[in-house]
Amino acid sequence: MNFPQSQTDIGYTYTLGTLILVAGVPPQQFADYLVGFNTQVNSVFTLLTGSFPTEINPTTLIILLGPALNLISSSLLSNLSQLLPCFTSLINIDIRIHDSVWSRRLVDKLPIFPPSVKKAKVLVSNLLPNGPELVRVVYNANASPFATSFAAVFYEMHLSMKGHQALDLSFTFALHKALTAIDLQENCIVEIEIHGRSIFSRMSGRLRDVRKVVECVMDTVATPEFASRLYTVKSLVVDVPMLHYRDDFEHFVHAVLSKAPRLQLLEVNFRTVNSIETHEWMGSVRMLASLRELIRIVIAHPRPLSLTDADVAHLLGSWRKVEHVSLNPKASGALITRSQVLLTINALRIAAFQAPTSLRHLSLFLNADEDSVHGFRGLQPRYGVEKIELRLATSSAHRARVAIRVAETLFPNANINEV
Repeated sequence: MNFPQSQTDIGYTYTLGTLILVAGVPPQQFADYLVGFNTQVNSVFTLLTGSFPTEINPTTLIILLGPALNLISSSLLSNLSQLLPCFTSLINIDIRIHDSVWSRRLVDKLPIFPPSVKKAKVLVSNLLPNGPELVRVVYNANASPFATSFAAVFYEMHLSMKGHQALDLSFTFALHKALTAIDLQENCIVEIEIHGRSIFSRMSGRLRDVRKVVECVMDTVATPEFASRLYTVKSLVVDVPMLHYRDDFEHFVHAVLSKAPRLQLLEVNFRTVNSIETHEWMGSVRMLASLRELIRIVIAHPRPLSLTDADVAHLLGSWRKVEHVSLNPKASGALITRSQVLLTINALRIAAFQAPTSLRHLSLFLNADEDSVHGFRGLQPRYGVEKIELRLATSSAHRARVAIRVAETLFPNANINEV
């Protein structure tokens, strides 16, 4: 393998089955970058020019890219994808990169590890012992189960990913590259785990930023490189401080519907209420009826959702696989009045009639003073429901007991709690 003329010196040393390549560091400092590695490794480096010695076939490869690396040293990284398959005995790879040269361009040039590699690590830091880490990737084919972990801090984002197949490593790099192009307003925390071809995600931050991340994940999945793997977002758990813009939730729902239509689990938790917030955003909850694969849906907000009995009928009639439905039963904001709660006791009758047989858990906030159910003719008890959680807006203990009795009649096997 020939290395073109480098814009920075590339040194190497090989001993005891370990090959070390160093670039972006003055030759007299090569040995200084071996701090923390096996002290038995030869610290005498040879400058690399022309062909790489064919007799070298390491089991361990260490690559150190220092702060003087100019233009990501195409003479080193661009040839690694061709060089690595020549190392037929290669088992371990350790790549250490100075944080000053980490960029999207570098991500593009990182090689795909050959099948012989069982353990690999990519670390972006200041290269000092115990220094802060910008990116850490750990790949372990010997783990049970197999695991690839990826952690990064960049551009107001904390990102962690974990995969369980060898091909997941290339996806994590591609997703990281795409995420670096997102313009975020505040710090966003993203956790992604991949099982088989399913993506499970947990995010926190401004809802507008979360929407951008959701779109980025799915756009990366749809690239030709990964489209054949059919990665699908199955779970999305979102924690946001508040709605910063009136149309935040609407745009978020549109992104979920268009980018993750096969979503099975959706949880959205709003911690506080913005002073500019109105009830208009809650109408977008109705659009979630289009998520026909939902198994679990949880919406939490300090104010009651402005859903009606007809909305519950529409949602439960659309979610034919749903098992867990929690539509903000524990609204905690101050000054909640009964007039804000539009769901009535009749919503329980609708649930008994409309909900799929898969339903096991139902949580609602009801106005117990309105629209009591008059009889149960034609309704069959729903024995499969295991838990009912109700918050009741009423000043009457009698009306509260009526609501509980209705729930007990319609869902005789359920554990019924007033929350």
